[in-house]
Amino acid sequence: MTTISCLRHSISVITLVALTVATVSAQSLSINSPGPLKPGVNVGQTDNFTGTHYWYFYAGPGAVAVHCEFKGGGLLGNPLNSRLTFTLSDSTQTWHVSKTLVSGSSADASETTFHGNLKQRTKVIVTVAPVAGGLVRMGGEYSISVSGTVAYAQEKAGDPIVGTYMQNCCMTENIGLTKFKADGTVAAANGFTGTWKLFDADTHTYALVINGEQLSVIYAPGRGLVSSGDAGAIVFKALK
Repeated sequence: MTTISCLRHSISVITLVALTVATVSAQSLSINSPGPLKPGVNVGQTDNFTGTHYWYFYAGPGAVAVHCEFKGGGLLGNPLNSRLTFTLSDSTQTWHVSKTLVSGSSADASETTFHGNLKQRTKVIVTVAPVAGGLVRMGGEYSISVSGTVAYAQEKAGDPIVGTYMQNCCMTENIGLTKFKADGTVAAANGFTGTWKLFDADTHTYALVINGEQLSVIYAPGRGLVSSGDAGAIVFKALK
């Protein structure tokens, strides 16, 4: 683990709400490829180390309501004023509306509801943005649910671990940009190679072997691959 990674991890041990990874929907870190909202309550977890999450659904013609809730975290048991901004827009960004929720501790919860009446069917983008920057991790759990004249898209097929990540911590050497391929192999920018294998589908736990080093990680949508022994340690940070 690099010095910076160690510092950021050690000072960001936050009491975040524990999530069952299998129930977390597949949000995205790319505005060009947002994740589809599902019927019911969509739960996510983000912070200023992870970045902005992007979702989408189809709405209209007719009345639509988007309900958002935010439950912040604390640092070493002490409350922090965490902020999370929810923004709704159309896919071409011709209109947008934002609301910011503030939560002071893991016991606090803030909520708001967007109401609208769309004249035609519209792809609506939901952006969830934590406060940018800082050495202390600030964020928490949020949820989104939509009602009214809405429709949902299907998630992409294939194993969710497939993608490009930045190795962040918990390895003896920083291997940098790392690709997890659909054929079960791993390739890092520094030349290291390895394999990945699904260990437990219910918890999205994977067994990795990279350059002879063995790791156990859990896939957390919108965050990346976190340590199976410490959900606050992002081993491989998702880039999109």
